[in-house]
Amino acid sequence: ARAMAPAASCQRLYGALPSGEEQTDAPMRRRRSFRRFGSMAGSLGIVGLLMVALCCSSDLLTERSGRVLGQEAKKERKKSVSRASRAGLSFPVGRIARYLKKGRYSQRVSTSAAVMMGAVAEYLTAEVLELAGNAAIEAKKSRIIPRHIFLGVKSDEELSRHLDNIVFHEGGVLPTYTAPPKSKKKKKAEEEAAP
Repeated sequence: ARAMAPAASCQRLYGALPSGEEQTDAPMRRRRSFRRFGSMAGSLGIVGLLMVALCCSSDLLTERSGRVLGQEAKKERKKSVSRASRAGLSFPVGRIARYLKKGRYSQRVSTSAAVMMGAVAEYLTAEVLELAGNAAIEAKKSRIIPRHIFLGVKSDEELSRHLDNIVFHEGGVLPTYTAPPKSKKKKKAEEEAAP
């Protein structure tokens, strides 16, 4: 016959566990054994009472994780660090990776692809916001509006070339100064004075 653990054999002997089940640290079984402990105390002798007390106390000394109370945990769980903070980015790398996978742009997506895409998007956003902020300051405004974004993008040579075909909603047009047409009298006076 197979040798049983002392606590399991004690519980099986006094009816805390049905005959086919193994010992677990489940709280329901512990509660069931405590209920039966009170009813068994009157019918058992001193030896039986000590056996039941030993079995129940061995269950109480262990937590659900299996380690004994009072002992220090050998390995603490490390605090999770997001991929965005590891890369030093403000844009969410995990969300970008999820959208890359969900969009089915390719069969496989590298883990570094989301980091690179987040870094590029963050750089372009910072660049556009800096130019738009400068345009807002020039207009003596404290809030950036689409007009400021348009003026900022068009003031930068590279961004203007890349976003040439883009239409900015409520962006307006670039201000250009055209001299008013000269009157015919002024033109004649200039022509006579020139030769």
